[in-house]
Amino acid sequence: FYSMYETKPVGRHKICVCTNVSCMIRGSDRIVEHLEKRLGIKMGETTEDGKFTLKEVECLGACGGAPMFQIGKQYYENLTPELVDSILENLEAGDGE
Repeated sequence: FYSMYETKPVGRHKICVCTNVSCMIRGSDRIVEHLEKRLGIKMGETTEDGKFTLKEVECLGACGGAPMFQIGKQYYENLTPELVDSILENLEAGDGE
């Protein structure tokens, strides 16, 4: 639960990317690279507009759906760069959480 504590403001949508072994083996590094490029930030940073924070986390217990990330209470599994783009577009449009 320590990942819920923050020492500085975070974006409206905190993207918690699992980079533990199962997700890493299944391509979480590719997902992280895509997120950083798409959002224009590095892990641990927040976008200038305050919409997104990118955070690396340990196992979120969804190894069967790796690679995955969590935004709010929602898990997103079996991620691909295309699926990530779709999720971000929905959040940017206000259709997400």
